[in-house]
Amino acid sequence: MPHLVVKLPNTAGEYLAQVRYALPFVSEDLVAYEIRESDGEVRVEFRDGADMQEMKTRVDRLLERYSTNEFGLKTKVNFEQKRDLPPIDAWAGMLERKWATPVGEGHAILRGPAAQLMALIDHKVLSVFASEFQAELEIFPSTIRSETLQRCNHFTSFPEHMDFVAHLKPDLDVLKDFSTACRDEGWAPRHHDGRMSVNDFAISPSCCYHAYEGMEGWDLEKPGRSITAILGCHRYEGSNHKYLSRLRAFTMREVIWVGQPPFVINSRARSEALIEQWARDWELSCTLEAANDMFFTDDFSVKASFQRQQEAKRELRMDIPSEGGSLSVFSSNFHSTTFGKAFGITVGGRPATSGCVGWGCERWVYALLSQFGFDPAQWPAGLREEYREFTSAGFPRKAATAAV
Repeated sequence: MPHLVVKLPNTAGEYLAQVRYALPFVSEDLVAYEIRESDGEVRVEFRDGADMQEMKTRVDRLLERYSTNEFGLKTKVNFEQKRDLPPIDAWAGMLERKWATPVGEGHAILRGPAAQLMALIDHKVLSVFASEFQAELEIFPSTIRSETLQRCNHFTSFPEHMDFVAHLKPDLDVLKDFSTACRDEGWAPRHHDGRMSVNDFAISPSCCYHAYEGMEGWDLEKPGRSITAILGCHRYEGSNHKYLSRLRAFTMREVIWVGQPPFVINSRARSEALIEQWARDWELSCTLEAANDMFFTDDFSVKASFQRQQEAKRELRMDIPSEGGSLSVFSSNFHSTTFGKAFGITVGGRPATSGCVGWGCERWVYALLSQFGFDPAQWPAGLREEYREFTSAGFPRKAATAAV
């Protein structure tokens, strides 16, 4: 199998994290890659027949894109709590107990205690965070207009994410031919060729975008609004899809603020104090630290550096001992007036500011089981007691028969 070995222009941890994320998108011909930190190089394998000169150009271009941060990536840890924990293969344990079933690339079904844990996470967010901010419940559709994503600048920052929605052309012959082909040959991607209508929707890659388009043209009462919503989101991330830590289809719970700057900034600060208390109560091994999104476009440096410098994004990262790393399970974001201006949302006639905090629900399940294992009796006292109270309050306590 043809391969390249390329020297890395940078070996800093932040740089390597970006490269690991972005390499799968170099080409459809990429098969596998290995970053050799000790040697300062990356080995990339390609399918037979790939144009290796073109592949070398693409790899070099991608490595260079992330090698220089125009303003530097500011590192700041706002909260830290560490524990000595044994390595636990949470995914293998969930599969063995039938608490999880993979059903395609980046898709998984949860059941039994894993599903109960996920429900507990959402319940805790609602009872603590949504209650604290008197957040108004909103129900969002799972799909979103492509026009809305354009106005949110998603296409210019994360084009790799998109799972677009399409349907067959509303044409009698097209529908008949497609149905006949599926009956005679079984479904196959080739049966879509030439038969799909123009699409104008995508599966939403984030929860909060609907909140802004839903308030388009509103002039809010001071100091602003608090909203909460939960949504099944989609982000295509190539070979980065792994276990529950980076799913293609995942669940996001958010609390969103739109209003005057002090209202948004103070609410965000209060939410971070609450997440730190949550970490203490459940004895999580974690940090709350400045972060940046995995921008995929050529202006990565400017966007990522701005987020770090302004601390516009912070993440609660839980340690995953079996992987020797950590996983973001909670993010805190400040958008300034970006969405207020994009959707004409004002407060007292001035563009509204916005911010949000979000929980990756499946990631919480994976991180908790990675840290504490599968026996609730061995979990930290705070988590154990909340889980017991939640499951004994009417939520099904017994896992599926096949999982026992």
